[in-house]
Amino acid sequence: MKLPINKIVHGDSFDILQEFPDNSIDLVLTDPPYKVSQMYGGGTDADNLMNVSSILRIIPQISRVLKEGRFAVFFYDNRILPFLFEAVRGTELCYKRSIYLYRRWGQANRWMGWMQCTDPICFFVKGHVEPFHAGIKAKVKHDCYVKRNPEAINSNHPAQKPLNILKDIIRWCSDEGDVVLDPYCGSGTTIISAEVLKRKWIGIEIENKYVKLAQRNLEKCTFNTLDSILEMTV
Repeated sequence: MKLPINKIVHGDSFDILQEFPDNSIDLVLTDPPYKVSQMYGGGTDADNLMNVSSILRIIPQISRVLKEGRFAVFFYDNRILPFLFEAVRGTELCYKRSIYLYRRWGQANRWMGWMQCTDPICFFVKGHVEPFHAGIKAKVKHDCYVKRNPEAINSNHPAQKPLNILKDIIRWCSDEGDVVLDPYCGSGTTIISAEVLKRKWIGIEIENKYVKLAQRNLEKCTFNTLDSILEMTV
């Protein structure tokens, strides 16, 4: 199958990724579903478990299509973090480290006397090799990004992520012209970041409403300058 470069593909990532050639992707950057069916509540149900368990099928495919020494980066949830590490068991993905997104606003789920306001962003590299580095000279940043306010632009997706984090990951973990894959495309934050940073990209999304949403967000960004886009959150 020829890679669907710079396209948002509507369908199941497992089925679509099976058609991709081995070692054809330079960076995977994604936010898998973990609480979609309950709008991020505290309980659990069968639909939610099906959403969460999809990574058991998809991560082995991610490992296969990713090039050796390149990164697979997952936004995830502390409450079920062991599940992510179970999903990579038996693949060629090797855990390297995590950075964090810290939300200073809102009412998150509470456990004991603590409110959950920090989400891990987990970095894996394919193979036991020296990981790729873009080699760019950039200001060193702390490994915890602070989200002080709600998004200025509401994308109508329950799991919006700040564009500046995606921008940094893509700039430091890929080169211009590389192929960036997001198998859970959502509102399109990853592909927008890739587009404005001159990367090729592929988005896959199973929900048709989010395919349309990501397409609208991408089209909307074509009317903005690069600097303004990189400051947006979608």
